[in-house]
Amino acid sequence: MSEPKPLSGYKVVDFSAVYAGPICARFLLDCGAEVVKIEPPGIGDLTRGADGMTPAFAHFNAGKRSIALDLKSAEGQQIARELIRGADIVIQNFRPGIMSKFKLDYESVKAEQPELVYCSISGFGLSGPWVDRAAFAPIVHAASGFDTVFGAGQANSENRPPNWEIMVADILTGAYAFGVIQTALLGRERFGRGEHLDVSMMDAMMTLIPAHLQAAQMAEPLPIGRFHPVQTSDGFVMVTPISNKNFSSLCQLLQRPELLQDPRFVFGPRSRHFKELAAEIEKWSGSLSTNEVENALNEAGVPCSAYTKLDDLFSHPQVVERQSFSPINDDHLGE
Repeated sequence: MSEPKPLSGYKVVDFSAVYAGPICARFLLDCGAEVVKIEPPGIGDLTRGADGMTPAFAHFNAGKRSIALDLKSAEGQQIARELIRGADIVIQNFRPGIMSKFKLDYESVKAEQPELVYCSISGFGLSGPWVDRAAFAPIVHAASGFDTVFGAGQANSENRPPNWEIMVADILTGAYAFGVIQTALLGRERFGRGEHLDVSMMDAMMTLIPAHLQAAQMAEPLPIGRFHPVQTSDGFVMVTPISNKNFSSLCQLLQRPELLQDPRFVFGPRSRHFKELAAEIEKWSGSLSTNEVENALNEAGVPCSAYTKLDDLFSHPQVVERQSFSPINDDHLGE
């Protein structure tokens, strides 16, 4: 991003904690905004951990200035209001109603700052019967139907919902909040008014399963395709011959022209029979290495990828060329 960055000169007060709000504020900072993070005295943001600093906290909060404020005290509330007066954007992800108790909610500050963009991030939004429910990402994964869809695609003899260690709802919601804040800033420039943005993690997660939500409303079952890994002699690759051109190239590579006429694999039904198609591909790929399979498919113009191990990701040629990762130094964590 060229200098000066688009949000240079904008000031953000970040009352949020854990992942969703902090990653949104980090995105704003990366675009040039100045961010002041408000943390409670003592332990601070939960992601700091017992030692006061973790890689997760450093990632989500790098570059921010931080101040410890007791928002339950009159002094802490007064300092927070002074910070808000100098800000363009406020981000908070307390449970709905908490900021009202501190008199730092949108209704309490908008009269003095009608152009303020105030973003409230919560598990279930600022309305509805679940408004007061506590929520972290795994709760929203379960409530939104995402786990039901995701779990149905996994091999699970016990029919249990999936376990989680990736906080999809947090990162997705943070990205959505970042986007809607940009829209509100544009609206402020055009119309001279601020905005209170109600960003719900549950709403964000439901955008990931549109086909399944449509199918759930149909009187007759609507089949939805499911992609399956293709096994090689030493691993797996993901192959997605979605278009007719992709599929024709695949059949040519496999030297299996008869598959083009197989009623399971013509355009339309093909998406519902990827498991059977994967089995046909494995008749060829099973005796080849992952590298050989990926190279052959790629040269044939068939969309594919091996499953990258995280240790290998940092040296992945695409990641290296695009400088997706940059080394940084931290006083507590080192390089």
